[in-house]
Amino acid sequence: MGLANKLTLVRLGLSPVFIIVFIIGGVWGHGGALALAVLFELTDLLDGYLARSRRETTDFGKLFDPMADSVSRFSVFLCFLWGGYAHLWVVALIFYRDFMVAYLRVAAARAGVVLAARLSGKMKAITQGIVILATLVLIVLTPQNDPFAVEQTKLIGQRLMVLVALVTLWSGLDYARASLEVVRRLLGRS
Repeated sequence: MGLANKLTLVRLGLSPVFIIVFIIGGVWGHGGALALAVLFELTDLLDGYLARSRRETTDFGKLFDPMADSVSRFSVFLCFLWGGYAHLWVVALIFYRDFMVAYLRVAAARAGVVLAARLSGKMKAITQGIVILATLVLIVLTPQNDPFAVEQTKLIGQRLMVLVALVTLWSGLDYARASLEVVRRLLGRS
């Protein structure tokens, strides 16, 4: 197993740790959550780069890297929902989009077609990463003993997450449009 795949597994393994650390809260808990989120984003960038530059692209990586991305980011979004920094409909939309794209990829593979990564998916990942880090920085910098400051941070987080929802929706629609022919082929077979 190459280094790229090991980094993918690290991201998967640390996702539940993120939830625990975030729930602990306080300066250390939220600071730890921020450090883990930075690690998630860095390993996401690094594993793709390493796989391509070392020619270590594997079937394992093709399957598990997108799953690790979804699991790590979804762990963060669940914590944002729990903490009041995101609305339920936003987190649900993110979940539905990732679930749909994963199954569209499986359907495409069954039809002998590769549903390649799309620009909208890259833009979604970038937007989600930036919003995750920005929100966590705000949480860390917000004095937890100041209820007004905490509420303002929650409102900012909720607004940033609406931006994530819009980009995620665009990406989901883009993937759905790109896979229409594959879906038609599969429907024709049944």
